[in-house]
Amino acid sequence: MSTPGVSMAAFGTLWRTLSGSLALVTGRLSATELESGIREKYSERLELETARQQASLGLTEGEWDLFRRHLAPGARVLDVGCAGGRVSLALGQTGFRMIGVDLNEAMVGQAAELIADAQLTVPFQVMDARSLAFRNESFDTVLLVGSVICYIRGRRNRRHVLREARRVLRPGGTILVVTPSRESAWRFRSWSAAMRLAHRLLGLLRRAAIDWEPGDRFGPAWSGDGTRLVYWYMYAPAELESDLVASGFEIVESYPNAYMMTFVGSRPRR
Repeated sequence: MSTPGVSMAAFGTLWRTLSGSLALVTGRLSATELESGIREKYSERLELETARQQASLGLTEGEWDLFRRHLAPGARVLDVGCAGGRVSLALGQTGFRMIGVDLNEAMVGQAAELIADAQLTVPFQVMDARSLAFRNESFDTVLLVGSVICYIRGRRNRRHVLREARRVLRPGGTILVVTPSRESAWRFRSWSAAMRLAHRLLGLLRRAAIDWEPGDRFGPAWSGDGTRLVYWYMYAPAELESDLVASGFEIVESYPNAYMMTFVGSRPRR
C-alpha cells in the first residue's frame, strides 16, 4: 500500500508534467529556457551522482550485443551526448577509439575524471550536437544512445543533428540511435492523444503554439527526481525512421517496439 507521502509526491510529479507540457502546447516556454533547464538540471549533484553510478554498472547485455554487431574492432567512435562517460568508458576499455562530446560542462568534467581514474585516453569536449567541430568523414560510428536526441527541441533541429552525424561519418559508417518511444505503452499513447486534443482546442482559441509537436513533454531526468522536470521529445518509431532517411541514412536494423527503441542507420557508400 502506498503511503500518503509517496502519493503526494507522485501527484506533484504528475501535476508538474501536466503544467509543463501545457506550457509547451501554449508556447509559454522558449527553446532557450528549455535548454537552460536541461543544462542546469544535469549539472545538479543528484544527476552527476546518478551518472557516476550508471557508469559503474557499465553496459547492459543488450547494449553489448548491439555494439558487437555494429562496431568493428578498433573503430573510431563518436559518443554524442556522452554525459558522465558510461558508454565511452565501457567501449574504450575494449579497444574502441572513443571521443565523447556533450553540451553539459559538468558532465564532461566528470567523464574526464572517470576516464583518468581508469587510466584510459578518451578525449572529451563540451560541444553542441548541432554543430560538431570535426572534419567530414572522421568516424566509423556515431552514437546517440541513452536519450540524447530527445533533448533537442524542434524537428528541424533534430534532423540537423542527424545530418551532422552523417557529415562526420565515413561512407559505409553507422549511426546508432536509442531514444524513448511515445508509442511503446498505453500511457504514452494516451498522453500524446490528450495533448493533441488540448492543442486542437487551444488552437480554436488562438492560444496554441504553432511550433508544438506531439512528442513534446516534460518528464523526470535520469535520477527519477520528480521535483524538477526537464523537456523531452518522445519520437514515434515511424517518425524517427523518416528523419533518419531524410538525413541521408539507410535503415539497417531497428527495434521500434521497446520503450528505449533502437534504430541503426548506415551512410551509403559513394
